[in-house]
Amino acid sequence: MKALALTVVSASLLALPTASIAFDKSTIESVLVQACKDVKSNNVYKLRSNLKTNHLSTHVISEKLMCNGESVYDFAMTHNADKTAKVLRIGSVSIHDVALNNADKIWVWLDE
Repeated sequence: MKALALTVVSASLLALPTASIAFDKSTIESVLVQACKDVKSNNVYKLRSNLKTNHLSTHVISEKLMCNGESVYDFAMTHNADKTAKVLRIGSVSIHDVALNNADKIWVWLDE
């Protein structure tokens, strides 16, 4: 009986982490929309806090996230958000891969 109870408790503890990792599409979308809003706000503290809370890095969103059809850096520059653009800028060399598959990019549109 004691072994059965221990097995049930162990199985339930192993199942908990997988349940907490699951995200639905609307949650991910709201996190990414908030990231675009934080970039536009030109508030570096707010951007870094949001990224840290959601376990994202500036490097990842710089490469993968698109806000209103632009890269995050270009989106920041379009909206004169120079402080957040400086944080998002990775190096000074730009390489454009002409064979790039856009399937790995995430596109977000903000309603203004």
